[in-house]
Formats: sequence, structure tokens, C-alpha cells
Amino acid sequence: MFNTLQNKIIALVVGLLIVSSVIFVAVFKVNQGQIALLKSELARTEQSRENLQRDLTSITEQLEVAELEKINLRDSAVLLAKTFSAREQHRAAIKNDFAESNKALKKIFDETTDEKTISWSNTPIPVDINRVLEQSAKCANSHRNKDSLCVPAKGTDKPMLSTGLLQHNESRAF
Repeated sequence: MFNTLQNKIIALVVGLLIVSSVIFVAVFKVNQGQIALLKSELARTEQSRENLQRDLTSITEQLEVAELEKINLRDSAVLLAKTFSAREQHRAAIKNDFAESNKALKKIFDETTDEKTISWSNTPIPVDINRVLEQSAKCANSHRNKDSLCVPAKGTDKPMLSTGLLQHNESRAF
């Protein structure tokens, strides 16, 4: 019986060793599978991080370029505002000078006693001269530089437009 009991115990120990070996191998294989899954997940995460880093770098560069453009635009706006301000001051000065010149001319014509000056100021300006003067004033404006009357293609054979600005029998007095 001792022999049998001893054989049974040995058989039981061997069986337990076989079962524990099978369980160990199964657990080992499961752990290897989990390790492989974790490694692939780590690789995907690392790739995603690299993509995000590249995107971040690209967006940062674009933001820096946009910031430089914004600074340049702001500087241009300041320069443009200064230019417009200077232009408006210049226009106002020209307008004031023109008004003063007109006052001086009006004073000269109103206060003169010279017959030649009075006769000259009362003589009407011919219509053709009025047209030429008005057309030259229009063509002096830079916005009309593509006007066919200002830039003739073949010559100056086009008729001048009639103007209503200065009438035929209007005197030169201001």
C-alpha cells in the first residue's frame, strides 16, 4: 500500500507539475500577446505624437508668419494714415491759397480804375478756349489717364466736349 500511495503521490505531483506547466505556458503566451499589443499601441501613440509635433511646428511657423504680416500691415496702416493726413493738410493749404488768390484777384478787379484792366475783365471768354481749359483740367486728373480724350490713339482729331462750366458770354470777373 505504501508503494501505491507513494506512486499516487508521485503521479499527483507529476500531474500538478504538468497542469501548472500548461497554466504557466498559457499565462506566458497571454502576457506575450498583451506585451505585443502594448508595443503596437506604444508605436501608434509615438507616431501620433510625432504627427502632432509636426503639426504644432507647422502651425507655429504659420502663426509667426501671420504675426509678421500683421505687424507689417499695422506699420503700413500707420504710414498710410500719416500720408493721408499730410495729403489732407496739403489740400487744405492749397484750398486756402486758392481762396486767398481769388480774393486778391477780385480785389484787384474791383478796385481798379485802369480802363484796360476793366475792359479786359469784361471781355467774354470764347467757348473754344473754355473747352480747351476744361479738358486740360480734366486730363490733369490722374484718374482720367485712360480717357480717350486725354490720351489720343492717333492724334488730337476728336472734338472737344461742350462745357457748361464757363458760358460763352460770361465775363472774366471773379
